[in-house]
Amino acid sequence: MRYDERGNPYWDSRMSPPDDSVGVCHMAPDRIIPVIFVPGVMGSNLKQRGVEPKSAVRWRLDDAGSAGRWAAPDRNARYRKEYLNPAAMEVDAQGKVTENTSLPAEELRRRGWGEVGYLSYGEFLGWLENTLNDVDTCKTGLRAQLIGKALRAMTGDEALSRDEVGLSYRYRFAVYACGYNWLDSNVASAHRLKRRIEQTLARYRAEKKRCEKVIIVTHSMGGLVARYCSEALGMRDSILGIVHGVMPAIGAAAVYRRFKAGTEDTTPWYNIKGAFVASALGNDAREMTAVLSSAPGPMQLLPTPEYGNGWLRIRDGKTTLSLPQRGDPYGEIYAVRGKWWSLCEDHLMNPLNTETDPKKRKAVMDRDWAAYDHLVHKEVKPFHQKLYKRYHPNTYAFFGSHPDQRAYGNVTWTGDGGSWLRGDRAADVLNARALDPSQVNETRTVAATLQGSGWLRAEHQDYTISEPDEPGDGTVPHRSGIAPRPHVRSLLQVNTGHEPAYHAGVDIERVRQFTVRAIVKIAQRINETSLAYK
Repeated sequence: MRYDERGNPYWDSRMSPPDDSVGVCHMAPDRIIPVIFVPGVMGSNLKQRGVEPKSAVRWRLDDAGSAGRWAAPDRNARYRKEYLNPAAMEVDAQGKVTENTSLPAEELRRRGWGEVGYLSYGEFLGWLENTLNDVDTCKTGLRAQLIGKALRAMTGDEALSRDEVGLSYRYRFAVYACGYNWLDSNVASAHRLKRRIEQTLARYRAEKKRCEKVIIVTHSMGGLVARYCSEALGMRDSILGIVHGVMPAIGAAAVYRRFKAGTEDTTPWYNIKGAFVASALGNDAREMTAVLSSAPGPMQLLPTPEYGNGWLRIRDGKTTLSLPQRGDPYGEIYAVRGKWWSLCEDHLMNPLNTETDPKKRKAVMDRDWAAYDHLVHKEVKPFHQKLYKRYHPNTYAFFGSHPDQRAYGNVTWTGDGGSWLRGDRAADVLNARALDPSQVNETRTVAATLQGSGWLRAEHQDYTISEPDEPGDGTVPHRSGIAPRPHVRSLLQVNTGHEPAYHAGVDIERVRQFTVRAIVKIAQRINETSLAYK
């Protein structure tokens, strides 16, 4: 079986000699179940909006070289502010696609594969397409190998039966991808996914094939996009089920760390590709704040109230102050202005603000802060509220949690102890004054008023941000990865890094086996549709 430029199967045959030989064609079913992959934050290719392709600025993840271009010195905070904002960019569908399937590149681009970063997803998408359409090896392929096999899932570890696998081979799984403008709100991205679902179903119906519902597979923030599409946009009935991979279900404290100090680069010295990618995301608070302060999508990855209180800590000697305290991270952390520990430092928001007059400069800064405050309260908070404990009823998920892949569960600023002259007097750390606005990495130097009586009224102290403290996948901590447990049919805990969850890592084999098993389990619901065999 081969495929034409539209992805339709055909067979080449030669006239046989006059004997008893026969030709055997493995027929492809005309009942289609599209599988749509939704990538994570920064995993979609973007291009400058309204500009000729040859001169357009691009966020392209074809390889380490194209990703690493954003690690170059000229891609500084000013450059990022100008181009990496929702209004300036749109999805680029012309990224690299794999050559390791029998489908032509034209069909892969039609299915959206060029919209997602080949560096992270190209090889996996090819593997998934081949694995789900292995009719010529149906007796020896991965689905057959999973019959009766347990995967040590935390919950819902029911193995595949022969009948379940058999039913899956009576349908064709066409693998799609849906990139999105990850700088924009995940609400806008969910609407794009909704259109992709509708267009995909309409395509096959127009081709006189039977197609009623899709299966969605997600990575990281793509899980939030898919949940919103399903549960808030009313698309649940068009989705058979969802498979989530390493989803920050209730947020990730790493986003706070990135605002304050840039990407936490945990790559070893010999991982050149990983180092390039980490640097491309943003080296320090200056580069990250310029982008994130006007990008609702990444900000919607911040810890939700469900994450809990007290995950931001300031340790001053024997005293530890913790925030949030009242279950309101928006009002207590995200929208707090002018504190050294605030999520967003207003002087870093807009490096394009070149006003030299202090009043005019402040006026621009005030307008930028008003827009940021609006983003926090009108886009981030409502998005979190809409998703609260809402999942498609036929959901499967895996998450990374291992001591070798620590992530930020809590973020702690630890002081250097201050002056011994203070004795046991406490410092007013929360209202301390930042002394050096050029500090954009792991340290902040502040002046704090001392409480109580004594000739020493204030002191200077250096606060340093902590290292990741909780088992996770390097980005999402255990508490957020396991959060879907009450809402899913099966949950698998694995040892995986966040970015390479589907294409590399210690437990990559179990991850892929779980993904295929979940797809086959979800596909059993097809018997409740018009595509059931009567």
